[in-house]
Amino acid sequence: QNICSEVPAPPPGSFEVKLSILDTQIRFWAPPADQPIPYVSLNYGVIFECLDIGNVLFVWYTLACERKILLVSSQLSLLTICAEILCSMLFPMRWSHLYIP
Repeated sequence: QNICSEVPAPPPGSFEVKLSILDTQIRFWAPPADQPIPYVSLNYGVIFECLDIGNVLFVWYTLACERKILLVSSQLSLLTICAEILCSMLFPMRWSHLYIP
């Protein structure tokens, strides 16, 4: 089963949906109208070509927990692109620590 197809959309005028899974309350929310999702002109496919889905999720989780990440690549042109994509995936949160792309 896919949880995305089971979670209802927020009712009109509301920005949050609460769902109980295994006695745990999970909250999903939409950005307020005055803070739309920013447009990022980067190809998100690049990050999935460089990392498998498990590593993308692990890096996102690590960033969300405000841990340090060191990106290494033999193709220097990919480093900045991947770093920017990972930062944009944190929306609506932002990376507030040292960031050297």
